[in-house]
Amino acid sequence: MKTNIKSLYLIIILIVGLLSACQEDTYIETIEVKAPTITSFSPNSGEVGSVITITGENLQKVDTVLVGGGLAEIKYRISSTKLVAKVVSTCRDGKVVVSNSKGKSESTNEFTVTYLTPYIAPENYPTSGTVNEEVVIEGEYLNVIDSILVGGEKVTIISQRANEIVFKVPYAEDETPVTLRYAYFNGTENVLVGPEGSTFTILKEAPSVSYCPTSLTKYTPVTIQGERLTLIDSIFVGSVKMLIKLKTDTEITIDMPTDYFGGNMSGALTGIYYGARQIVLTDDFQVTADPNEPRYYSYTDVLLSARIAYGGTEDAFFDAETGTVFNSCSAYENRSVIDFYLYDQSGYVQLYGPHNGSSTIKNFKCNGVSIDPKDGSWDDFYGTGGIQTKFRVLSRDSTNHLAVLDAFDAGTIVELNDDFFTGISLPSTSSPRIYKSVDDAGYNVASGHFCIDKNNIGWVRNYTTGKNGIIKITGMPKEAVNNRIPELTFDIIWQK
Repeated sequence: MKTNIKSLYLIIILIVGLLSACQEDTYIETIEVKAPTITSFSPNSGEVGSVITITGENLQKVDTVLVGGGLAEIKYRISSTKLVAKVVSTCRDGKVVVSNSKGKSESTNEFTVTYLTPYIAPENYPTSGTVNEEVVIEGEYLNVIDSILVGGEKVTIISQRANEIVFKVPYAEDETPVTLRYAYFNGTENVLVGPEGSTFTILKEAPSVSYCPTSLTKYTPVTIQGERLTLIDSIFVGSVKMLIKLKTDTEITIDMPTDYFGGNMSGALTGIYYGARQIVLTDDFQVTADPNEPRYYSYTDVLLSARIAYGGTEDAFFDAETGTVFNSCSAYENRSVIDFYLYDQSGYVQLYGPHNGSSTIKNFKCNGVSIDPKDGSWDDFYGTGGIQTKFRVLSRDSTNHLAVLDAFDAGTIVELNDDFFTGISLPSTSSPRIYKSVDDAGYNVASGHFCIDKNNIGWVRNYTTGKNGIIKITGMPKEAVNNRIPELTFDIIWQK
């Protein structure tokens, strides 16, 4: 009997464990952002580099910590009631303030900064450095330094510790030595310290070329060889800036930019380095390019698939510039390049310009969670200043429309600029429906709707970028799920 009871007990433990595991897999913790509050902090004083432990409420979503009005470094968000911040050189005597998007809170007591004096021995000051080189200075209490100035200009500090500070040597036109100073706050005023006179020489290396081709055909890149070529920021043939496809210290591969349509040309090939200096790579460089090259990108059989709940994959977001389709999980980070997306409706699908998407984006999900938390983070997509894309169906019953359709069908289009659409009203439909047939209930060409068997070609315009495109709806691969159609295929050409 004891054995049976023990077995039953083990079975119960196993079932409880399995249930707990299932609940753990499906539970998603959501933390509501609330304004933080400070109840205390410790210690009450410290030097630069020391840490302050702050206690209070709602501290897990704190964005900034100020000490005496100066920005401190957040080290650890331990919990909703505890936060650790580091005192840095910008901190001053005064109140501790924590803040986030919902509000801020100020301490009752003040923190007192113990001001240390940085010291660099005379023999530790560098006397020269090459442009972009990282120079190391050793000393004491260097973590309190606010800035380093070379020739009176602030430079980039790469790293900073109590006994070491590293800065990047800037470019300067001066050929003679310049001053080297560091600045810190001594508790009363900002102090500049450094060796007397101009003691630091900026060394300027120059790129050199051992081989340079004399000609290039667009879309057939060529390679320049030499030394210190990473110093070259840009290359021009005449006044046209070349496309640098690859750059190393010994090689640079170049091509004509994809938006160059000027035909054949020649001129000096020059490189620009240090922002203003010029090196002539070759005096006579010949370019071969087709002036009648189509000035648009072309993509065929593009598949957009709407929400998973209705048989889709959520690969619904389209960048017409590159032909890339984004999933709902990658849509937010790529929202600035999305021209339109697909949404499913009962009996049809619908293309949406981002500006018109505030009521639909929220229905897309990533790992089961809505991709739009309605916190304003999508405002640059569909809110004020958001991307505005609109559509217009082209009809063969209109002479102006027919000219565009015939050119599209014949493949004779060269450029999709505004002049190409002369005589056609600008696209004005933000979210056109797409039906399988003109006989489907609800189809109305006057409302800007597309259908597959007729009126399936349209003008697309991104008003934000000013780019135009022509879209041809080619199919709806999947049948409706619960009267909702999740997929659409199309061909599209898009202005370069």
